Amino acid sequence: MCVSPSAWTKSPGNFSGGMIHHSTSSGASASCTYSCPQAHELFLGTRIAFNGSQITWSVDGQPAQSENLFVAGEDVLVRLPLGQQTAGTHTVTLTHAGPGGNFFYFDFLEAAIVATDLPSFPADPKLALATDWDTDHSIALAPERTAWLIHKLGFHGRVNHYVGALWFYELYRPGHVYATATVDFTGTPTFSAVTQLRIGRLGQPPESDAILQHLNRIGDTAVTIAKAFEQELNRGYTAIRATSSGSQLTIYARAMGADGDNVTVSGSPTTGAFTVNVSSTTLTGGVDGDWRTDIGALPRLNRAVRDWSLRFYEALAGYGLDAVAAFSMELQHGDPSVAEGMAQRYPNGEAVMLNTPALQTNFSPTSRGYWEQVHLEMADEMAAAGIQPYLQFGEVQWWYFPLAGSGMPFYDAYTTSTFQTAYGHPMQVITSHTADPAQYPEEMAFLPQLIGDFTSQIRTFVRNQHANCRFEVLYPTDVNDTALNTLINYPASDWTPANLDCLKTESFTYTFTRDLNKCMITIGYGATRGFSRDERSFLVGIMDSSVAWVKEVRLAKAENMESIVLFALDQFCLIGYPDPLPKGMRRCAALG
Repeated sequence: MCVSPSAWTKSPGNFSGGMIHHSTSSGASASCTYSCPQAHELFLGTRIAFNGSQITWSVDGQPAQSENLFVAGEDVLVRLPLGQQTAGTHTVTLTHAGPGGNFFYFDFLEAAIVATDLPSFPADPKLALATDWDTDHSIALAPERTAWLIHKLGFHGRVNHYVGALWFYELYRPGHVYATATVDFTGTPTFSAVTQLRIGRLGQPPESDAILQHLNRIGDTAVTIAKAFEQELNRGYTAIRATSSGSQLTIYARAMGADGDNVTVSGSPTTGAFTVNVSSTTLTGGVDGDWRTDIGALPRLNRAVRDWSLRFYEALAGYGLDAVAAFSMELQHGDPSVAEGMAQRYPNGEAVMLNTPALQTNFSPTSRGYWEQVHLEMADEMAAAGIQPYLQFGEVQWWYFPLAGSGMPFYDAYTTSTFQTAYGHPMQVITSHTADPAQYPEEMAFLPQLIGDFTSQIRTFVRNQHANCRFEVLYPTDVNDTALNTLINYPASDWTPANLDCLKTESFTYTFTRDLNKCMITIGYGATRGFSRDERSFLVGIMDSSVAWVKEVRLAKAENMESIVLFALDQFCLIGYPDPLPKGMRRCAALG
């Protein structure tokens, strides 16, 4: 039994059982008595973070041991080993030993027993787990391990792999400048004297400096000494590199941007017939610039995501599992400038920046050209892995909400100019997603057509190389639950069973607000658009145990849909839901 005094607070989230305890009070403690029939290793589930505290722990009254849960700039869940324990009953005491205000998170205690065989779980051919390359359950794990885990847990439905919004693309850094300093060697070197450069870092003691010395030889000149230091600095130094031109040496920071300004440099001799003159005591001029998605890079997908995806799909194919690769309209490092031409924009000209964090891209030819190649390259990876390519337009729509005081996000240059050409006058300013669409009949016809043209042309582009490529749309009913959003974000002429292999629906807001009636509307939405049961799928968000998402799964299974996808693998594992999922509380009995 755990004893948690009033100093402890419970919070919901992706933690064991959907809850975690935390305390910011120095001296706060919790104790837990448990029994285990075998020898085992004990682990503490906790959280190391930028605001973590020092803690102590003790088992059965043994001398307390300490652990520091503070790690600058981090916030991750961990299992800390508390040592090997014998079979029987044990009491663990955990104490906040840091200053007040720092956090001690207590998630769980785990008694782990070594086993050579893992349990088997019944296979469900329609229930699937989603993965997300933006999270550690994908990007930080071997793809073969992730595929094995999905298969081992018995989720044998079509895997939904979101390639992400944060890391799959190539980057460049416009505006970036490396910090530099120049060293001028002047005069005639003295034979057998030493010319010296000293390289350090601000805030570090002088004894940590790197000292470079050149013994002047007969025939050395200012030019040859500059060349000698260039060659020395370029043979493996990690902080700096150099070039020389005549008797001038230019030193460049290898650290990007302003951090390079922290490199110190000095030289000697500074007097006499031969001198070393440094332009400044530190490298200067470093500019950070801004990381941006390189929309012109080929290939569009970076090496990491190509390699990981290929191995993931190969492993899934080896288990006989099908998969779909999903992209949205979001790019974490998307360039919001007007010149780039990629951003959806509000009437006041602001780019649509989401809290993902990401830029919401638009439906212009510039954007389409980028996303066409992205989708083609992922189809290439799937085909190479032995899976018939299957791609998802994941929430490929106009952003759903207005900017306060401005309006909806339809006002990028391409959209406004194309509308002007088609109708001979500017678009009206639509200020809200709750506006009456009857007031904007031309806009209601025009805006969904841009989405339909966008997805149609991407399908054609990919199928020119992969004629058998399958496509589905992920459609969120909750954020489109207004008359205006329903019209603008569903291009009915293109998103048809003739053009798509599947319509997948989701409504995380309805799940979170526990509105099963609206969840049922989401589950059945595909039927209202003409999609058969075999052409419909449902994506449900895994949340804490107070939310009826398991009930949603049962309701969706009753529809006998093509697949029901749990979003996502990491939540399922972190919270620790039972496998297989409960089938319900109903029972039957024979009476009489």
